[in-house]
Amino acid sequence: MYIVTWMETELFKYILMLTPKRCSYLPTKANIRKKKLNDDVTSILRGMVQRRIKEMKMGSPKKGDMLELLLESCNYNDVHEEKGSLKKMGMSIDDVIEECKLFYFAGQGTTGVTLTWTMVVLSMHPEWQSRAREEVLQVCGKGAPTFDQLSQLKI
Repeated sequence: MYIVTWMETELFKYILMLTPKRCSYLPTKANIRKKKLNDDVTSILRGMVQRRIKEMKMGSPKKGDMLELLLESCNYNDVHEEKGSLKKMGMSIDDVIEECKLFYFAGQGTTGVTLTWTMVVLSMHPEWQSRAREEVLQVCGKGAPTFDQLSQLKI
């Protein structure tokens, strides 16, 4: 009896190990929802990317943000020869969209945790909180901080 139970357990572990990869193609409610959400996010980002490309072609001033850097890497004029064939250098628009997803979703969690932890530590040390508040008010005033002002903060 023990061997049968052990074999069932091992078989179940093996099936669970294979399940996530294989089940992602099944049309379950969760998979359909996940695909729809991914398609929605991709559509929104594609619109943002297309607007930015249009702005860049019209010669609007550079913003110096990550999207601009990614789009500049899409320069298809650069080609190089690899084993007798020409290969286009740079990222595709789909690559740019996937990178945008990565930066947003990976950065969202870590930023949220960092801000939460900062608030916890500041609440544990009211003297640090007071010093930080005074410095922010001194440098930024009552308005929203700019990037230049943020670089002036020491704490």
